Amino acid sequence: MNWGLPMLKTVTSWLAATTAAFVLIPLMQPVAAQSYVESEEVALIFCSYVRDNHTVRLQRKLRDLRIRLRDVYAHIRCNDATLIQFAVKNNANDIGSFIARSVSADVIEKAGDYRWLREQNLLQTPIGEALAPRFQN
Repeated sequence: MNWGLPMLKTVTSWLAATTAAFVLIPLMQPVAAQSYVESEEVALIFCSYVRDNHTVRLQRKLRDLRIRLRDVYAHIRCNDATLIQFAVKNNANDIGSFIARSVSADVIEKAGDYRWLREQNLLQTPIGEALAPRFQN
């Protein structure tokens, strides 16, 4: 069976397009996540969810944006406070505990959250109690 030159070009074009899609799509996702992090609107939404103690809404928004909290945590500030500090200040214990469990201990340590809770004598709060076991030696 002779497929001919037009069929060979079609198959070659299809293979090239498929290969390009598999290579470029994964490369584009981190760029999209980074642009969401830099968006003041998204940061404002996250801060309002923390202030209002809406854990489910935060989880849904993260899923909709296809980003992980641990990837964006260090870039978001609410009134010059980290999300955990902002949760403590607003008595948003459910979402603060969720964040304390979701973000890596290294990121939390770099942000200074555990040190801040200790200095403010807030380790006995629900958020402090969720965070403390991650920093026990």
